[in-house]
Amino acid sequence: MRRALVLLLLLSAAPAAAQDPGPPPVRGYVIDVRGATSNLPNDVAFFPGIPVDTVVPARGYGFEAGGHVYLFGLGPARVGAGAGYTQVRGTAPGIVANLDTLAPQVSFNFGTANGWSYLSAGFGVASVTTEVEQETGTASSDTHWLTAINYGGGARWFLARRIGVGFDVRFH
Repeated sequence: MRRALVLLLLLSAAPAAAQDPGPPPVRGYVIDVRGATSNLPNDVAFFPGIPVDTVVPARGYGFEAGGHVYLFGLGPARVGAGAGYTQVRGTAPGIVANLDTLAPQVSFNFGTANGWSYLSAGFGVASVTTEVEQETGTASSDTHWLTAINYGGGARWFLARRIGVGFDVRFH
């Protein structure tokens, strides 16, 4: 009888009304704007009319902007869909290189609405535009369009309802 009473009490247990249920899961949407840096192509095919031993920009600096919508839960993850636009610019004497990437992504997000980590991947397009100042004072320009496969991950934490900090490591 005592065992039956203990079993009945355990089965009827419920959280106390004063217990905090914790932060809500990841949901809604997020819009990001952040600084970005990226390697730039160094193949002479991207730089019209320069000698092979010319120093070209190796790294560009700029920004990334993007957004994600969180669609549904899948096990411990929340699945999101979105896109990111990255623009970086690198310079060397007489040479400017711009890299623009538009990359749709699918993400798997782990955590709560207060902060979460994520893994994401996508397929998009990129353009590399180079400008070379010739010794004659004229400039030549060339644009190459490329496919952009991207994957990476990161984390974000919210300091207030609409303000957060985070980092993202992405490979294009």
